[in-house]
Amino acid sequence: MSEYRELVVTKEDYLEFLAQRLRLQGSCQQEIEKVSFPFLFASGSEMLRTYILGTSEFTTTLPDRYRLPDRGFIWYLFSQSVRDIQIMPDKMVIKYELQDEYRKPFKQFYL
Repeated sequence: MSEYRELVVTKEDYLEFLAQRLRLQGSCQQEIEKVSFPFLFASGSEMLRTYILGTSEFTTTLPDRYRLPDRGFIWYLFSQSVRDIQIMPDKMVIKYELQDEYRKPFKQFYL
């Protein structure tokens, strides 16, 4: 495929997603606003991964043979496509290249 895509994630959009998904209010909302993208990305935030996969067009481009319900498996495939990441406290830019084939992990981990 070799088609480059760019995903821009802003803190404002991500916080809106969290507020809706987790129904955050009051002090919980204020605490989550203090967290930065570098921390979330480095800590492997499952909610950030969910947002990235849901916002990008990556999942919809996968052939049926790669579609499994496990987000960890889809994140593993997505990580093979990433070509450049810029992570700032309030914004994240991910450039990825769609592939024709992806390496599958050892079966014991996902199947």
